[in-house]
Amino acid sequence: MRSFRDDVERAVAFHGHLCSGQCLGVRMAHMGLRLLGLDNETDRKKTMVFVECNRCPADAIMIATGCTVGKRTYYCMDMGKTAATFVNLETKKAVRVVRNAHRHPPEGEDLLDFYETLSEEGWLEAQEVTVELKAGDMPGPPMEIVTCARCGEEVTDGRHVEVAGVSLCRSCAGRRYYREAAADRECGKG
Repeated sequence: MRSFRDDVERAVAFHGHLCSGQCLGVRMAHMGLRLLGLDNETDRKKTMVFVECNRCPADAIMIATGCTVGKRTYYCMDMGKTAATFVNLETKKAVRVVRNAHRHPPEGEDLLDFYETLSEEGWLEAQEVTVELKAGDMPGPPMEIVTCARCGEEVTDGRHVEVAGVSLCRSCAGRRYYREAAADRECGKG
């Protein structure tokens, strides 16, 4: 397992600056991996993470575990919580690690020294959980590709919606996170 300082250095290089969130994310990742018997250098293909925030710790957890969105081993489930669930894909065991108290170094104390030596007790909490993993959520090539009957775009791994017997992408089924700029211009919004 890489050291705390090695992983913080890697996380800072990716994230762009050193902050408490980088230290916190690395500590959470190390705790989760340790509790599942995983090593962040040799067990990357055995690890999956579900992060519950879209803040600084999320980047550090990604770097410290080696899990990424593109490998289908890193999922951001933005719940607004400083928590993450770590899954051992080989054993299917999972542990959720949550920060249950804010801890910051006293004025003038070194950030790395503080977080490296801080006891997990009273600060981080771990709980065994179960994560229902679907085949379409697993790493590897797509299990299924469906073409949306309305827009013609491909949808992978069961992310489509069946409406009146027709396969639609989520956007065409009304679950769009964006509006088309042309539609805004027509309505005078653009």
